[in-house]
Amino acid sequence: MIARPIPVVAILLLYLLAAGPALAINAQLQAKTSAQPGTVRALPDTAYGDTLPALIKKATQRIDLAMFLFKTRPARDNQPAELVRDLVAARQRGVEVRVILEYSSHDSALNQANQETAQALKKGGVTVFFDSPERTTHAKLAVIDRRYCLVGSHNLTQSALKYNHEFSLLLDNPALAEEILAYMETILK
Repeated sequence: MIARPIPVVAILLLYLLAAGPALAINAQLQAKTSAQPGTVRALPDTAYGDTLPALIKKATQRIDLAMFLFKTRPARDNQPAELVRDLVAARQRGVEVRVILEYSSHDSALNQANQETAQALKKGGVTVFFDSPERTTHAKLAVIDRRYCLVGSHNLTQSALKYNHEFSLLLDNPALAEEILAYMETILK
């Protein structure tokens, strides 16, 4: 029997079912960030593209991202390019910013997009790492101030943030943030 990885959507659904009434899910995302520890908010489609920049702008200590694809081209009217500017601005105000990107052994277009973004981030003082080309990092994770966790399907591309049907969650959970940060460390080994 071959073990198959559990899809992210299945994990998210299991989490939602297990969490029960403690969840404060707001599909319309009235507020851009959660107000109380323990809350969970659904971030369907474009809601993620509104929420992540708001959290980056509010960050005071640390921002950690792990992304399969962070594509800033075309540069005109591009939300991911704006995210690069937000991350650099956070770094300039003293926030520690770390980004982990996929480096593929077989997809040169993905590598080029991630390399271009990495160069812009590094130029602004952001620490950027690439995973090993022997293993694909398909994760889409963000942890802000060791508290806010964004987990789901959104890559940082114009398509994912503006046009695609995507689904992610914002979880205000410091314990989960520590677990995700520990997982990110395993990507770098």
